[in-house]
Order: sequence, then C-alpha cells, then structure tokens
Amino acid sequence: MKKMETPQKITFSNEPKLSEHEVQSKFNERRMSLIPLVRDFIATHDRFKNKKVNVTFAHEGVSSLVSILEVDNEKSILKIPLGGNHSRSEVQFLKVWEHVGVKVPDIIEQGMLGEYSYILMEYVDAPILKELYSNEECVKKGIYLEMGKMLCLMHEPRAQGYGHVIEGKGEYAKFKDVLLSEDIQERIKYVEEYKLVSDEHGSLSLAFEILAEHVNRENKSSYCHHDFSTSNIFATHPITVFDPSPRFDNNYLDLGRTLTIGLAHDSIFPEQLIEGYFQGESYDKKVLHAAILLNSCMKFPYWNQVMKFKEIKKVQEYLIQNKHLLS
Repeated sequence: MKKMETPQKITFSNEPKLSEHEVQSKFNERRMSLIPLVRDFIATHDRFKNKKVNVTFAHEGVSSLVSILEVDNEKSILKIPLGGNHSRSEVQFLKVWEHVGVKVPDIIEQGMLGEYSYILMEYVDAPILKELYSNEECVKKGIYLEMGKMLCLMHEPRAQGYGHVIEGKGEYAKFKDVLLSEDIQERIKYVEEYKLVSDEHGSLSLAFEILAEHVNRENKSSYCHHDFSTSNIFATHPITVFDPSPRFDNNYLDLGRTLTIGLAHDSIFPEQLIEGYFQGESYDKKVLHAAILLNSCMKFPYWNQVMKFKEIKKVQEYLIQNKHLLS
C-alpha cells in the first residue's frame, strides 16, 4: 500500500490488520478509529517532538492495537487495548511480576487517549517462542519446563477477590459468584446449545463442584495472566512475559487455561509444563482437569465463531481421554 505521511513527519508504513470474522467487527471499527489518536499522540509527545517517526502496526493479536514506533533506529511499542477498562491493570500486573523476578518489558509510561488506555513500552528485539521453535523443539529445549516455573512464580503474589480488577480488587469477593456470573453462564449455554461440550467430555456440574470446593478450601487468589502461552512470551534469556489479560483468579484456573490453549494449538507438552510448575510437589489432578474443562467452555464459543474447529476438536479429544480424572 502507499505510505501515508502527515505534516508532523510521521509515516505510517501499513494499516491495522482487520479480522474477516463478524464477531470481530466491533474491534475492526475501533482499530481504524484509533489511527488519528495514534498520530496525535506522536505529534504532541515530547519523546517524539521534531523527529521523524515511522509507525508500523503489528498484525498479531486481536484484543489491542499495537504500534511499533521507530525514531532514529530506536523502537518502542504503543499498545492500546480495545476491550475497555479491564485492561487498564496490565501495567500493575507486569510490575508485580517484575518485583518477584519475572522478566517483562520495561514500561515507559501509561495514560489515556480519549476513552482508551494506552501503554508506551520498550520494544523487545526478539521473536516470540511460537515463531522461533516448533513444539518438538520446545520440549527438547525444556522451554515448557521453564514456562511452568515462570507461571508458578507469577502466581506467588496474593490478590484480593476474583475476576477483572476494579479499584485494586477482583470484581467478585467469592469464587462461587464467578461461576454464577453472566459471562460464564452465557458461555456454558452456548457450548451446550452447539454441543461443543457434553457428558462425553465430562460433567460440568461436577467440575464446578470440584473447583468451588478447592478454592473455598484454599482461599487463595493470584495475579493471573489468563493468556500465558508461547504466543505471548519472547524468546529471550530468561524468557520475557508480555500481553496478559489481567485477572485475579485461583492459580489452578490460570494453569488450566494455559494447558487448554496449548493443547488446542499444538504448542504444549502438558507433562513438562506441569513438572515445571509444581517442581515435584504433589498436586490435585482432579482440580486441574476441572479447570481445563471450565476453560474449554470459556474458549470454545469464540473459537467456534472464528471457525477454529480443529482447535476445538483437539481439546475435545483430550477431555474425552481424561474424563476419568474428574471421578
């Protein structure tokens, strides 16, 4: 495409990538509407004043508009989440994890662009794990082992409440209210209506009971990534974690989500990840499998809408093979 130049010496080398799926139409509109805000941000920011700035929109990810800003051969990232207020706690999560020894991108600043929050952060000059290594290479190199150890470390800081973060606390005081929330109940209704999950894959009511009992007994909430996968980790030494979907939750739920995503995309070796996470300590296989079943119900509706049928099938097969773990 022809490059777009503005009087402020700002060059846009491409346009945001738009999704072909109807379910993403709202985000498509937001992406395009944010281009003028990105331009104005650069034009008025002291960091970029009187400098030539090249802007490249990253084409990975669906929940944020990510711009790579290049000035004098130095790059930074401007990230604008598209999903509303829940993403505003991302910087808080990254800083909490950095404090306990997790490598994350350096945050330059955060603020608001109109009604949207933004984060200006360092550009990490490294490929993501998913691009660099195959699943077999990740297993051979022990990457899933490292990921498991890292996720366990990320879960060490204690949080208050469950769900999206509102004024420093989870939106739900009790975990049972999460299970009864409109969001989860609508997704359960969807997967049952489209027959994506049935008793063949495991009893949802039993999974709910197992999870509720475990969380009530443990009474522990952690800072959870909610999208921890090889797509959101840079291949640095040690690995660099980025792009969380910030949420307070029980650690088993977050670990189960990572396993669900990895199983769907052939980017996981469950045994190695679990070994890294628990480091030889005993764990509750029943609770973990209940977490995988619940997370499957959370992911299936969207995957079905964007026609990720192979991904759904892979997870369904895993659920069938491991259904006995709920008993």
